[in-house]
Amino acid sequence: MNAFVRTLAQPTTADELSRRVPTAVLIGDPRRTVRGIGALVSGAPDTLAFCDAADAASQLAAAAASVVIVPAGTRAMPRIDQTFIAVDDVRAAFIDIVALLLPGADRPPDPPQGIDSSARIDESASIAPTACIGAGVAVGPRTRIGPGAVVHVDVEIGGDCVIGPGAVIGWVGLAYHDRADGRRMFFPHLAGVRIGDRVDIGAQACVCRGMLSHTVVGDDAKIGSLVYVSHGVVIGDRAWLSAGTAVAGHARIAAEAVLGIGSVIVDNVNLDAGVAVGAGGVVTGDATAGSRLCGVPAHPVPTMRRFGPTPRQ
Repeated sequence: MNAFVRTLAQPTTADELSRRVPTAVLIGDPRRTVRGIGALVSGAPDTLAFCDAADAASQLAAAAASVVIVPAGTRAMPRIDQTFIAVDDVRAAFIDIVALLLPGADRPPDPPQGIDSSARIDESASIAPTACIGAGVAVGPRTRIGPGAVVHVDVEIGGDCVIGPGAVIGWVGLAYHDRADGRRMFFPHLAGVRIGDRVDIGAQACVCRGMLSHTVVGDDAKIGSLVYVSHGVVIGDRAWLSAGTAVAGHARIAAEAVLGIGSVIVDNVNLDAGVAVGAGGVVTGDATAGSRLCGVPAHPVPTMRRFGPTPRQ
């Protein structure tokens, strides 16, 4: 379960929030407290979330969030421990409420060159003088961060990692919502990045922060240069992402998976343990453990050339 919640400095109530959204209709106890913002499945109590899914009724019934923004006219009814805020445009209302409760939190601030005084850097770590390390960043023992790398707020990097020159950790992904009046609004990225131990991230790679769940990179994962890992992606232990790979939002790459150079994994795809994707493959659907995929769109193949350095004879 996704346990991420961004805690509010000052608690509020469902009634107070509904008053800030034109045409909102409150369904349930208006006094219900909101202490944080998270995803629908966030485990913490007193959490605000949103739901505009096609199967909203089943998702709402299983939701842990106590206050949920839902579409106007929804037939679903809140549980006794839930309150709904019904609106015409669910995502627009959520964006507006986040801006109200957490002003300036939709994108992280740009850290200046050097190490922020609040960062927690192990004394054995090596940080290049031209790197930019943001507030509250944690860096484990013997980790090396190269010249020009940028590490934003709410990023944790384990021990024995290598972050290459010009890499960006914790910037935002591409996520927008078009309102009915045509305005295109940026969707807030409230979560961070969690990187395990012995992870390599190549030069000019980008690992985005999560929106309502952390982006996670497991132990011993290897991420090549110019790789793009979008918001909320989960990469398992010992996964290998070759140079130029792009992994779209909320995809899950399980342990020991190998992605060939220039491959693309579309959003919300799940690759089980040990999946291998050939160079340039575009994966548009889930893949079971041990699958070998090639092509555009990627399809199973019986055999695949080995990955890894192969010196010419």
